Amino acid sequence: MSEPAEPTSRFPDWAKVALIFAIPLVYGLIIRLLFNLDRFEEFFAIVSFSFIALVPITLGGLTTLLGIRFFSASTFWVFIAPMLTVVIAFVVSIITQLEALLCVVVAAPIYLPVALLSGWATSAIIKKRNSRLNLPLLVLLPLAFSPFESLWEQPHETFEVLDTIEIAAPSSDVWEEIASVPAIAPDELPFQWIYWLDFPRPVSAEIDKKAVGGKRLARFEREVSFFEVVTEWEEEKSLAFTIEADPRFIPHTAFDSHIIVGGRFYDVLNGRYEIEEVSPDLTRLHLTSEHRLSTPFNGYAGWWSEWVMRQVQGSILEVIKNRAEGANR
Repeated sequence: MSEPAEPTSRFPDWAKVALIFAIPLVYGLIIRLLFNLDRFEEFFAIVSFSFIALVPITLGGLTTLLGIRFFSASTFWVFIAPMLTVVIAFVVSIITQLEALLCVVVAAPIYLPVALLSGWATSAIIKKRNSRLNLPLLVLLPLAFSPFESLWEQPHETFEVLDTIEIAAPSSDVWEEIASVPAIAPDELPFQWIYWLDFPRPVSAEIDKKAVGGKRLARFEREVSFFEVVTEWEEEKSLAFTIEADPRFIPHTAFDSHIIVGGRFYDVLNGRYEIEEVSPDLTRLHLTSEHRLSTPFNGYAGWWSEWVMRQVQGSILEVIKNRAEGANR
């Protein structure tokens, strides 16, 4: 298409604008629902290159293509409108609870610039003499690539997160706050962005036997529980445990379905507390966790998962610190 089509006079401008945004948004909704159907999980996955990278290409390209056809290749339709489509899609998905707020925050740094680049590339193709944009190819791009992507085994990587805090209390008092954690009141938890993004807050931890082999139940909000088995128990020095998160026992309302702990893409494997006595009244407490990622973009996902774990571990350490120091007064 060498020249943009003449605007039709049958529809007012506001109707054209609504149509331009409605078409890619409806397309995005259909793709989102299709990629989340269990019956097609063998071919389509939301945590995939096809959905994360190719869908914003289609959203941005469609928006610019329609904008040029109905109006012109202006700055708005080439650079702003593609990102605006993505923003509208994010807002609608949050309002309808189709996506968790955390997922939107993670996806936005990819979706927005990719949609922008797609709008610019679409405009460049249309402007080139004797060049036409293949609309079916643009629309079918994620659907065509995803089945091939599903044939590749996702890389499995483990990441370790270590957090440390100094506590003005003897190691014996710190130890008492680790093995078993009584119910945590909401005002005991420090502000963390992860909880503002609606991630479940820690509630308590109970242990049935204070020794190796003991079973520890860590509870979080919205009936989320993690089953832990003690693998190392050294009084006032160290406590280590494996972590089992069975997706069948975690409510689907607690996490977004495609980032559920213990699921296909993410899992927490083990944890370890280590007490370092600095002085009789000063203790350094280390909390380490290991988690597994299985995505096509583990580097990017790993940065976010580390940020989440640091927020969660940091809040738990603050609770232990405040309780141990309170007991020492």
